[in-house]
Amino acid sequence: MKAPDTIIKLVEHFHSSIELYRAGGINETQTRIEFINPFFAALGWDINNERQISDIYKDVVHEDSLKISDANKAKAPDYSFWVGGVRKFFVEAKKPAVNVGNNMSAAFQVRRYGWSAKLPLSILTDFEEFAVYDCRIMPNKNDSPLIARIKHFHYTKYVEKWQEIYDLFSKEAVLNGSLERFAETKVKAGITVDQKFLQEIEIWRENLAANIVWRNPQIQQRELNFAVQMTINRIVFLRICEDRGIEPYQQLYNLLKFENFYQELGRLFINADYRYNSGLFHFQGEKGRENPDDFTLNLTIDDAILTLIIRKLYPPESPYEFSVIPVEILGQVYEQFLGKVIQISASRQAVIEDKPEVRKAGGVYYTPSYIVDYIIKQTIGKVLENKKPDKIQDITILDPACGSGSFLIVAYQFLLDWYLEQYLQNPKKYKNKFYQISDHQWRLTASERKQILLTHIYGVDIDQQAVETTKLSLLLKVLEGESGETITRQLQLFKERALPDLDRNILCGNSLINSDYYQNIQMNLLDEEEIYRVNIFDWNDAFSIIIKRGGFDIIIGNPPYLRIQGLQEYYNQQIQYFRDTYKSAVKRFDLYCLFIEKGLQLLSENGYLSYICPHKFTHADFGSGLRNLLVSQKSIRKLVSFNNNLIFDQVSIYTGIIVVTKLKNTILKYYEFPNLKSSELSMQLLEIEDSNFSQVSLSTLNDKPWVLSSNVNNQLLNKIKAGKTTIGDKFVSVAQGIVTGIDDIYLLKRLNNDLDNSEIIEVFSQRANRNILIERQILKPILKGEDVCCYIEPSYKYYCIYPYKLKGSKTVIVEENDFRIYFPLAYQYLSQYREEITRLRIKYKTNPKYWYSCHRGRSITDFECQKIISAEISLGCNMMLDKHKLYHNTTVYSLIPSQQCRESYLYWLGLFNSKLMWWFLVNTGNVLRGGYFRFKTNYIKPFPIYTINFDDLRDTKKHNYMIKLVEQMLYLHQQLNQANTPPAKRMIQQQIQATDRQINQLVYELYELTDAEITMIESIQST
Repeated sequence: MKAPDTIIKLVEHFHSSIELYRAGGINETQTRIEFINPFFAALGWDINNERQISDIYKDVVHEDSLKISDANKAKAPDYSFWVGGVRKFFVEAKKPAVNVGNNMSAAFQVRRYGWSAKLPLSILTDFEEFAVYDCRIMPNKNDSPLIARIKHFHYTKYVEKWQEIYDLFSKEAVLNGSLERFAETKVKAGITVDQKFLQEIEIWRENLAANIVWRNPQIQQRELNFAVQMTINRIVFLRICEDRGIEPYQQLYNLLKFENFYQELGRLFINADYRYNSGLFHFQGEKGRENPDDFTLNLTIDDAILTLIIRKLYPPESPYEFSVIPVEILGQVYEQFLGKVIQISASRQAVIEDKPEVRKAGGVYYTPSYIVDYIIKQTIGKVLENKKPDKIQDITILDPACGSGSFLIVAYQFLLDWYLEQYLQNPKKYKNKFYQISDHQWRLTASERKQILLTHIYGVDIDQQAVETTKLSLLLKVLEGESGETITRQLQLFKERALPDLDRNILCGNSLINSDYYQNIQMNLLDEEEIYRVNIFDWNDAFSIIIKRGGFDIIIGNPPYLRIQGLQEYYNQQIQYFRDTYKSAVKRFDLYCLFIEKGLQLLSENGYLSYICPHKFTHADFGSGLRNLLVSQKSIRKLVSFNNNLIFDQVSIYTGIIVVTKLKNTILKYYEFPNLKSSELSMQLLEIEDSNFSQVSLSTLNDKPWVLSSNVNNQLLNKIKAGKTTIGDKFVSVAQGIVTGIDDIYLLKRLNNDLDNSEIIEVFSQRANRNILIERQILKPILKGEDVCCYIEPSYKYYCIYPYKLKGSKTVIVEENDFRIYFPLAYQYLSQYREEITRLRIKYKTNPKYWYSCHRGRSITDFECQKIISAEISLGCNMMLDKHKLYHNTTVYSLIPSQQCRESYLYWLGLFNSKLMWWFLVNTGNVLRGGYFRFKTNYIKPFPIYTINFDDLRDTKKHNYMIKLVEQMLYLHQQLNQANTPPAKRMIQQQIQATDRQINQLVYELYELTDAEITMIESIQST
């Protein structure tokens, strides 16, 4: 791309006076107006808001209004560039007299801004030089200006390098994801602001907890957790207010000169109560405000502990610029922070542990911002369509599992933007609701921001710490744009403190358990810990006005994902309550299903509910109750499946977005994403239109697994099902293998020295980490998923200790005395782990009398027979024929046809390894990472099979032809295994591919598929 004339002229103009400018002949403001502004205008940015649009949609925000007069406090960045309300990068401007290329302070400044705001890139320029910094690398005040500088342009190269600059920083490029692509393609070096700050506050928690327990010997665990979090929250809040210019800069730091630091800090907190009115600083009883904190300020905390915290919040030890850290990023930090709890050990030591539910769920999942934005637009956006401010005064928004408040923060910001835009359309009517701060820049008044929050935003969480964090996040959002002067003016003129009291909006309790939980339970039999763990929540009492009015208009969030297996150890009594109360609590249910059902109960007649949650409920056994509920009430409106794209970092949970209403729907709109990069996924989600969705008639759905495909796919599915029986009809068993409960004890590695018939063999125990001797008769050769591959001869690497026998046709456990007498080596080996095994048997409700048995031994007759076997998780069909009566574990499934079945095993093997079988699973099953699918019982059984009519000569010929082709495949795979040279292997592989095509072509003939249908099937990736 050729540089535009504007840039050529700018360069010439700058060059003509370069010496004057370097000598200080132009200041920073002049540099911005004459050179930097037109430079970015040439990149397509509306640098001066010439379109005169509101703040919400402005391209560029000039940060002059945020600059702080305190000489000790660095100013805010000169420009921030935005797209669709999302900040993309900063530009820090200097005058040409500043040597941008060598200035450590200026480089640190811009990097600190960008890193704190979690932006990939930011720019430092005086027009003479244009330096681009990778802001993912944590800044240090002593860093060379070259550190993290990834591009550097001299003004004499602007014309020549214009294409490169344009491709990264033009509005067009940024709109198309240039910065996100940079972040994905470049190696990420360093620690992000949220990761660093999480490390910081985790250290603070650990040090504070240890010190408070030591200095306050009577403190109890819940008191300790409350005191530690409130102390951290209060310090963080005031420090953020300093950088925003609301509180005097370094007021916390200045307390370090006092002895009895915590007493001085307490005075600061009390003064904050007078200014802010939030529950964060509620120390005195007031009318309408209950339960002041008369506990934390009376604790003893050593100066040294608090000094370490305060010093980490200021330069040079602090890399943070709190004025630009978005509240949403603080929410991400606190979401992870809340995953742990402080315990007090028997020796009165503070111990930090994962919360049980977090440990069971595999971590804390913070919802990406683009998911939250989409859900907000699909709910609040729909409800507010074509409405005016006077008509939405009763609209209420709820997150019933609000965590750190991430959804509520974005919902609140959406409302602030919407109200301001509405007021600007009728400024005379709403003149008292907003004010102008500069040309084309307006703000809602502080009282209006508070009123919007109190009127519309509600949240509940079972964790009191989460409730306090949500309040903190929302209060910081209320204060955005305020200054110390505006807050003082409110106090003086209106006697009105700066923040609202959120104690009636954000509440603590168990959203799923009402007060009826205690109807059949004697309260005096419950210990205090159990009462706190249950934490009942009466919706009618807590939100009586809203419930009487018909319920909440919008319910949003990311409910907990926790299967019943994870609940049993800690919440066993609650499980029965859930089963008695919720229609969706069936089989091995997941909590998110209950949250969908509860949300429906709380939803108003015209309301919208939308969660991000696993899409597994659409086809898993445990989802039958929820499926039936959604279909019978005709409430499900939209479902977006992210397929096998992973939304949460480092967590293999496959999710989607569900939209539900109480208005009766007849059509479910369904959209399924292809495999995409994260940046592509986020952009595509915000761009999909209703026309991109498949329409599935609810009349075709019930409590059975849902098939949610395109209309064309559904037509083909219906065709191959028509008039056919299924695997479930024809096969007596489609079964999972042995569940030992502890594989590293029970599964013993084969050492290939067992080829003789000796009664005692040597094997390797992973748990013991050594070879052991054991009786051959108690061992069963066992296949794992990794051993199963298409058409190969089964080969096992492990044995399983299997203390079972046949009694008639029934599989029974060998009695312990017999086990000890006849298999002393095996008994002695397992006895080493008896306590551990017994504990697990009790936990998972297996009879501890037979502690040495497997958790699920299955049936001997299902193993000791000819069968077709499949790996549980596979990319493409990988089934093999087992003629050797091998056993298998949970990662393998076996298929056994009925005795009345006349078809050969080889016929079934060819059919089940076909592309048609794979296409069926892809369109009816559960996708996993990398495009893999599960070959579990409930996914395999529905496959419609072509049964041979042996009275029809043509059918019989096809059956026999399939046998011939499969025999050829078995032979070829055997030859491939024995081939030694690459040419020989290549030749055999070509023959395998040709034979596989013949098998697939025969299957297509059996099912009478057209060329177009065959093309659809073969388009599915299977390797």
